[in-house]
Amino acid sequence: MKGIVPDNAPVQRQEVKAQQQRQFRLIGSLRRIAGLQLWQYDLTTGELSVADVKRTVEIGVDLQPVYKNRTVQRELCLYVQALNRENAMKRVRRYLKECGYNIRNIFNK
Repeated sequence: MKGIVPDNAPVQRQEVKAQQQRQFRLIGSLRRIAGLQLWQYDLTTGELSVADVKRTVEIGVDLQPVYKNRTVQRELCLYVQALNRENAMKRVRRYLKECGYNIRNIFNK
């Protein structure tokens, strides 16, 4: 009886494959502005920090190096570009206020 395969085995494999494909999708892209840093604000802890960026190099068609920057994205984080920490705080406050969050306790000094 060990050699018998249930009728729903291919369906289960397809469902698992579909779940794996849904996990990796493009969330969005952002054009980096020269001179600004990318900051991440964690909505759960309220921590503001510089985002981690990985830089990769690939060889292009004309055999010249092509540089690509990828941000390491974390769940429940808001990403903004700003010149310094104070400017990033202002941008996060403005965005959260537009979205309807209670911003009274954010970034209290």
